[in-house]
Amino acid sequence: MAIAPAVSGSFIANVYPTQQPLTVSQFIAAAKPGNVAVCLSGGGSRALSAGMGQLNALQTLQRTPNATLPSQATLLSEVKALSTVSGGSWVGVLFVYLPASISDKNYLGGPYIPPDQLTPQGLGTSPADCIGSQIVSDFTIEDMLLQAVWLYWEEGVPPDMLWQTIIALHLLSPYGLFPFADSADTPNSFYTYNQSTLSAIVNANPSLQQETASLVSAEPRPYLVCNTALFVNSAGQSLLAPVQATSFMTGIVSEPPNATDANGFQVGGGGVSSFAFNSVPTAFTTPSVTVQQQRQWALVDSVGSSSAAFAAPLQQLASSFAADPERFAALLRDRGPAAHNFLTRRGLRMNRSPGRVASALAAHAARDSSQLRRLAGNLQDLIPAYQYWPALNPPANQTINTTEFADAGSLDNTGITAMLAYDDIQTIIAFTNTSTPLSKDQNGNIVVDDCLPPLFGYQPYVAGVGYAPYQGASNPSNPLFQNNQVFPSNMFQVLLNNLWSASGSGSYQNSPMYQQKLTTVANSWFNVAGGREVTVLWVYLERVQAWYNQLPSDVQKILGQFDSMKNNFPHYSTFDTELSPTEINLLANLTAWVIVNAQSTVEQLFR
Repeated sequence: MAIAPAVSGSFIANVYPTQQPLTVSQFIAAAKPGNVAVCLSGGGSRALSAGMGQLNALQTLQRTPNATLPSQATLLSEVKALSTVSGGSWVGVLFVYLPASISDKNYLGGPYIPPDQLTPQGLGTSPADCIGSQIVSDFTIEDMLLQAVWLYWEEGVPPDMLWQTIIALHLLSPYGLFPFADSADTPNSFYTYNQSTLSAIVNANPSLQQETASLVSAEPRPYLVCNTALFVNSAGQSLLAPVQATSFMTGIVSEPPNATDANGFQVGGGGVSSFAFNSVPTAFTTPSVTVQQQRQWALVDSVGSSSAAFAAPLQQLASSFAADPERFAALLRDRGPAAHNFLTRRGLRMNRSPGRVASALAAHAARDSSQLRRLAGNLQDLIPAYQYWPALNPPANQTINTTEFADAGSLDNTGITAMLAYDDIQTIIAFTNTSTPLSKDQNGNIVVDDCLPPLFGYQPYVAGVGYAPYQGASNPSNPLFQNNQVFPSNMFQVLLNNLWSASGSGSYQNSPMYQQKLTTVANSWFNVAGGREVTVLWVYLERVQAWYNQLPSDVQKILGQFDSMKNNFPHYSTFDTELSPTEINLLANLTAWVIVNAQSTVEQLFR
């Protein structure tokens, strides 16, 4: 699997300054009925599983032919854009770049099955190519930390690339989307849209001919925005600015006011050809920029930085091991070989015998724990960091220090703000695949996930307080969300009331789904123009009695009683990263059923 080292040197790329208005059609000209965008929220393996079902449902449903649109097509093929966050990126990015040799149906778990036809045996299996099959083993936080140990110690992967490498080995590698070099498993690839955009890159940069280039699947695919975020300083506050990684360009398309990166540069203004992100500009003549680069920006970087929140618990676990090396040694002895074997199965050529090394470390810890303390300590700097520079004014021939990146969900876990930056997106299907159940407190406040209130200018729910506005707050909760308002504040209670009503007002008889017409509020942090009329179909993850009642009794037993379903189904914790095939398939079936059951409502959006 290991191939030639990544190409370093000088490269020519395009700069894409943000034009007003920014449109998807600037990049993909194909007309799509309804101009619909789908947003897959974050949420780790829960979001992956839910998104798998939601994409499968859109692939299952066919648009009814009419006089204007006489041909049949799946609703998924008619989606104009796809915005992904964190765990949503785990399923969405790979879907867009899925190799032609793998069927969409297998990737999304097989044909949609009505809930009354499910069986315990069928739920326990998935197609080998299913994305859910990649998270059923070797995928706990402890497993991944031990994999990080081997990658750092044996392969020399730098700490700030460990998380990205781990997630790529689990999710990208099985689909041929993570080619890497012998040297420190360095990614040796880049990605772009199609053969035409690839030819333009290679013609300008012949040295890139030897690298693997991932292209968007030949099947109809939406314009992809994989969201991540960049730490910035704004008026003395540490905040996050939105980074969009697309098949054409990567960068901050907005101009967040008074927001500077680690180099003191005002961020924003557009992007650079995605392959040339993470570089140092040396010359700039519109629309071209010459950059110096050690390696090209790859899918591993986009997907890894989009889900960077998982680097934090890895760091915390490493910190606990630094304080307790005996526990670290015991874990290495007991589970280190399994982590080693996983990496070997993914094509790494490990040098040392895992059993011998783990035993030696355990014995060494009994005599002198300093080596293990040092190893664990070196694993406490896992936050992704890249050389960012603003496309608005590329700082040619200046020192570019790395700036740390954050999980996209730490800024906007819905992915909605990214889609509103594009003027030709008229409708959004917002899949909020949350761990927060819809509920009502003793004061009558309807409680929803933290990601929704900031879109309307409110701070997340606080018990005993409810929802307080960000405007005028001297010490707001979740200050990273304070610049997220894109919809009028007076429409938030309308959303709450309708989600609660749609769910059965606490009976959870039906799915919390609500179609809402909204007018955008101008937002320079995300490049959102004010006064645009958009339709949002909110789809909130929740247990649904109508779906549960259709399950055969032996499947219901797997879940337990509806009011107290096992493991808090479907709201698995975001950091419960490893799920069983049955848990994945049941969650995907629920989310698919919600969309199939609402076919007329969903289909109407595409007319």
